[in-house]
Parts: sequence; C-alpha cells; structure tokens
Amino acid sequence: MSGFENVTAYVLAGGFGTRLRRAVPDRPKALAEILGRPYIHHLLDGLAPLGVRRVVLCTGHLADMLEDGLGADYRGMELLYSREDAPLGTGGALALAFSRHPAELALCLNGDSLTDADLGAYLRWFEPRRESAALLLAPVEDAGRYGRVELDGAGRVTGFSEKGADGPGLISAGVYLLRPGALVRLTPGEPASIEQDLFPALAAGGDLCGWATSARFLDIGTPESYAAAGRFLLGPDGGGAAVFLDRDGTVIADKHYLHDPAGVELLPGAAEGLRRMAALGLRLVLVSNQSGVGRGYFGRGDVERVHGRLVELLDAEGVRLDAFYICPHAPGEDCSCRKPRPGLVERACRELGLDAAASFVIGDKPCDVDLGLAVKATPILVTTGREAQTAGPGEHRAAHVASGLEAAAERIETILSARAGGGEGA
Repeated sequence: MSGFENVTAYVLAGGFGTRLRRAVPDRPKALAEILGRPYIHHLLDGLAPLGVRRVVLCTGHLADMLEDGLGADYRGMELLYSREDAPLGTGGALALAFSRHPAELALCLNGDSLTDADLGAYLRWFEPRRESAALLLAPVEDAGRYGRVELDGAGRVTGFSEKGADGPGLISAGVYLLRPGALVRLTPGEPASIEQDLFPALAAGGDLCGWATSARFLDIGTPESYAAAGRFLLGPDGGGAAVFLDRDGTVIADKHYLHDPAGVELLPGAAEGLRRMAALGLRLVLVSNQSGVGRGYFGRGDVERVHGRLVELLDAEGVRLDAFYICPHAPGEDCSCRKPRPGLVERACRELGLDAAASFVIGDKPCDVDLGLAVKATPILVTTGREAQTAGPGEHRAAHVASGLEAAAERIETILSARAGGGEGA
C-alpha cells in the first residue's frame, strides 16, 4: 500500500492561460499538449502508480471542455468535476470542490506546473506531523519570479517573500497536502486565494510546514516555459536519435478502430524490443494515424485513455515511451501529419531536438516505410500487422524487414555498430 489509497487529488484546472494564449490559443492549460499529449494526462500518469483512486478537477467554467476530453475515469481513477459558475480564485475553487467531494486528506496540484518530486516520500514525511497543511518546495535560481518560502529548523513555514527579490531560493512547487482542518478558513463559493489568503494565515498560526526537496520545477504558464516542457519531462539527456514507432500492428495488436483501453494488448516481444532500443540511447516516439477521431468514430479522449493503458502496460515491463504524436484527421482533410506525410516526425524533431536522419521509423504498413524514406530515416518493416503479413513481394520499399520489435532491435544494434565502425549501416 502506498498510502495514497485514502487521498483524493484535487487539480486546479480551470485556467485558460492568458499568458499562454499566444502559444495555445484554443484550449485551457490542462489540455495544452506536451510531448504530444494533453498536460493533464502527464499529471494523471504520475498519480495512477501511487494508488490514487479519485481525482477532482476544479474546472472553473471549463467543465464541459475538460469532461469531453477526459471522461469519467482514467487508469482506474475516478474523475470528478467541480464547476464554478463565477470566478472564485484557487482557494474558493478548492473549498467548493472539497465541500462537494470531501476527503480524509487532499493532495492539491496546480494545473500549470511540473515537478519530478517523489510524492510518496512527501506523503510519508507529512503523515506524522501535526500541521494541517504542507507545501512541496523546490529550489530555483530565480526565486524572485515566484516569491520565496521561509522555513524554520523544524520545517515549519515562517513566512513568504514577495516577488521581485533576486537570487536563488525555495519556492512553492504548487503541490499541497491539506487535512480537512486547513480548509475551514475558506468558505465554499466565496472568492479566495490559496497563496494569499490561506497559506499566510496558516503560517502565522504555526500550522503550515514545508518539505524542501531538490526536485526540478517548471511553470508552463508562459509560452517560453511551455516550449521547454517537453525537454523538462524527458530529462537532461534529451535530443539525439529516436525510433519513431507505429502503434497498431507494431507495438500493440491491431484492432479495428481501437478506442477501448481494455482492448490494448502488447505484441509478443514488443516490451523487450523497446527496452533494447532505449538501452541504445534512442528516444522512443509513437507516431500514429488515428483517423477514427476525424471520422467521428471516437474522441481524442478515447485515444488518450488507450495510451494511458499502454503506458500502464509498459510501466509494468520497465519501459517508457518518450512521446506520443497522433494525426487525428480523416484521409480527405489534406493535413500535413497523416503518414506517410512527415508532419508528425518533423514536429517531434522540432520539439525534442531529434535528428531524423540518424533515426529509425518502424511500422507494419507501407506508409511507415514511406514516412521513413521521406524524413531520411532508416525504415524497418515489421511483419506483425495485418498489412505486412498480407503484402506480396515488391509491395513495400523497406531495406530492412523484421518479425517484430525484438528482431527490429537486433537489426538496429547491427546498423548502429556498422555506423560506429565507419560503415553506412543502412
């Protein structure tokens, strides 16, 4: 048991992101894409392994848009929505959500920040303490942009510095633990700010503590920081070469317009093949045509739930896909991203700093081979999908054919070895 089974997560997801409009003009911050997936799914993928069973999204007036995109559940977590019809601020929104969906302990997360802190360690640190609330603190070089948090030797918050003081310091990373007693200071439905109204009052009464970490932190609320979010999630070793992977018939079993997470089935040897590719220092990037969205057969949220199940299955195998890029368009929409057009790979290379010519494209269809040739990558056709299995001689242009991802990994090892030795290797 992780300790999070009785914790309800509350996500402050109601912001449209005034500063972010230039980069993401048509969707709220929670649905802004990072590594090809809406931000909220990265957050939910961090909560699911902890054992969180219930997530309440404080949606402001965006409830319909978020619910349409997320649905009622994700990776075994129940998703609930708390709409506010008038602006309430972070404190008012949280108090209203808690009154509707109370919990023994609340894990509150800002809907516009990223951190790689160990939330399990955070909870274990807080559980024996007497304070009713805790802040997760991260060190930054420009604390003046956010405002510092001051601690005493016992880990209690003693005060907050206003924004503007230059230099490094500890800041709130936007991840809070709150017992019910912390929220009695807020009136459900009344406007209030967590940062300005709740936390200073708790700190003045010695009822607020702070867990200082070495975790990285990023606020995605500006176009500049949002542009850095993908590299932040990938870690310091981003860039370089990648394997661009088709999904259906390559990584998972090809099922007709798959949109139910229960139907996700890893192909034999897929996890091992991906593990071997990652061990070679290659990024693993999914590039998939999902015309069922454009045809109206299912929604983008259904695609993300399928990908959530894929993440879950690969996690169990110790494998992580670095990014997911999909084309949601129907064939007649004349987009630039439907394979074999190069848009998905070009976007991945631009956002992640990847070198297409040093990379590989693997898929089970002729369009995957043509995509690899179009971006000057090395294409590998796997015979695990229906099209490759039924293709006749000369119906594809792949120089490399493999029986599956494990065999493809072996082929890549040979190619990279040849390249290192000065051969062409392709």
